[in-house]
Amino acid sequence: MTLLERIDPTRTWPGFLATAGAGLTALFVFLEPTPTQVLSVPALIAFWGAHVFLFLALAQGAQVLVSRHVAPKANPWAAILAAGILASTVLTPIALLLDHLMVGPLDPAEASGWTWVGLIEEWASLAAPATLVWLGLNAVRFLRLSEPAPPSTPEGNGQGAEPDFMRRLPPGRRGQLIALSAELHYLRVHTTRGDSLILQGFGEALEQLCPDAGVRIHRSHWIDPAFVAEVTREGGRTTVRLSNGLTLPVARNRRAEVAANLARA
Repeated sequence: MTLLERIDPTRTWPGFLATAGAGLTALFVFLEPTPTQVLSVPALIAFWGAHVFLFLALAQGAQVLVSRHVAPKANPWAAILAAGILASTVLTPIALLLDHLMVGPLDPAEASGWTWVGLIEEWASLAAPATLVWLGLNAVRFLRLSEPAPPSTPEGNGQGAEPDFMRRLPPGRRGQLIALSAELHYLRVHTTRGDSLILQGFGEALEQLCPDAGVRIHRSHWIDPAFVAEVTREGGRTTVRLSNGLTLPVARNRRAEVAANLARA
């Protein structure tokens, strides 16, 4: 995937988040809430950009933590909700610090320091809207990329029983499964009919595959060896190029397993 494709908001989750963050920052600068009316336009952009992008980074980090390590089998929407609440909690003292440094206390009583009551009040005002924004961003991305599965059985992939996540692909993309790649808490599914991004955990997707269906070549990538066109080794780095032109890295500790699978393919 090229750099332009990686930052394309219609193709990748990081690109979508960056675009959404810029849009939210512009919205807050335009609305110019009362506490920040004393700031210049550049300072407003810096102030709201810091709040927005810090929250998005915290929410994404919390999402990866919850969906990959804390509760990998949890409902994706429950994990998204938990990530939003956790990110809001961590952001609260940071937001108060940014307010203090860039705007200053509006109430003279606040100048002497923060209290637990103040922190709780800040969290109470921040958590609900921030969590709703995180849910909304995921909903927009998820609903745009996912289409309901048709009642008929899609084209088989020659790997036994079809995994459930294949039925969540757009009908036009349901071909033979070539590769899977983790994109934070989303899953990039590559088939002979193209690629799609769905809301699905990488580990959970691998559990739905037959044990002999393919091989995990990296902590974030799985492939079907039958679609490998070329293996390249250069400077201690090994990559595989697949029949659809996709090039993926092979982790050092998985090279022997990958080589064995390719020999059998």
